[in-house]
Amino acid sequence: MPSLPSAAAIRLSALHAASFFSHGFYLPFFPLWLKSRDLDPALIGIVVAIPIVVRILATAPLLSLADRSFGPRRLLLASHLGQMAVFPLLLLATNDIVIVGLVGLVAVAQAAVIPGNDLVTTVAVQRDPGLHYGRLRGWGSISFFVANIVAGYLVGAFGADAIPVALTVIPLLGIGATLAAVPAHGADRPSKDDRQAASAAGLPLVLWLVMIGAAMTQGAHGALNAFASIYWQSQGFADSVIGYFWAAGVIAEIVVFMMLGSAVGRTSGLGLILIGSAAATFRFGMMSLHPGPAVTLGLQTLHSLTFGASHIGAMAALTALAPPHAKGRAQGIYGSLAALFTAASTIASGMIYKEAGAAVFAAMAPLGAAGFLLTFAAGRMLKAQPQRAGSGG
Repeated sequence: MPSLPSAAAIRLSALHAASFFSHGFYLPFFPLWLKSRDLDPALIGIVVAIPIVVRILATAPLLSLADRSFGPRRLLLASHLGQMAVFPLLLLATNDIVIVGLVGLVAVAQAAVIPGNDLVTTVAVQRDPGLHYGRLRGWGSISFFVANIVAGYLVGAFGADAIPVALTVIPLLGIGATLAAVPAHGADRPSKDDRQAASAAGLPLVLWLVMIGAAMTQGAHGALNAFASIYWQSQGFADSVIGYFWAAGVIAEIVVFMMLGSAVGRTSGLGLILIGSAAATFRFGMMSLHPGPAVTLGLQTLHSLTFGASHIGAMAALTALAPPHAKGRAQGIYGSLAALFTAASTIASGMIYKEAGAAVFAAMAPLGAAGFLLTFAAGRMLKAQPQRAGSGG
């Protein structure tokens, strides 16, 4: 009979669930609110891209605060409070430029939440072998899925203004979960010596290779996120079938989190990144060949590897290889790199899809291949210097 989750596991699961519940409202439905404000479609595209640009620029500096006296608890609380302060202002905004500016502020407030949660969780997993990263993070994916459904009903019942109202209130869940899960002092606060080391030391080369390789694999999803539904509609798939395609990816992702997430805190994670990057090369190459519904459904389940396995692998690598005094910085840099490659691939996919249609997915495959090669090179470095593995330096 499986044992019941510990109090720490419940608190950390709630931390991820609260944050992803907010994202489950924002990502699919915030563009609808922008449309309800009669923004030009071109401007909507710019506004939707703002959070990606902000993540590239702001994630690393924000997460570096967690390595210093500010600490992850204050960082997460400030992030949730910032969202609660800005989202109501959007309801009062009548000028397009004001909306753009407010979305930029919201993006800054959002940028540290997901990587901050991962930082807190990976540190906890490293200290407590009884914790299972994948099961904790998997509740975030479940929460995101549920939020999509709830938000759809709210918009149908109350209109698009329900989205900023909900996004004003939902961060209260994040505040409550942060207060419960993140220590006020002690375990999450670096010592004075560690804070000084965080300012002076760099990250090991092997970790840079792994972070870039994993970020490239994440970036390979750019065309999928931007054009998969459009492409599937052009192939005559019904909207309900497209919904099943996306649902299959989320469900498969959750299964892999639950099954393989124990790698965090126990291994270097490089094997999972290699599996994810190889799967990305295959998945997106196959998507360009106009597969039928059955094959497409199977390819969507590979999201469990292209995103799920590679993400778990990246978290395991950050846990094992980042110096103790720079774990926040490493999480932030990885978040910025993933956002950079995703933004670049998304922008490029727009130009490629216009000219070449389904070939846009094949254009993503080299990112997976490059991620595989970099991660493989990192693995060779670790074998040549085994004392580096797990030591962070």
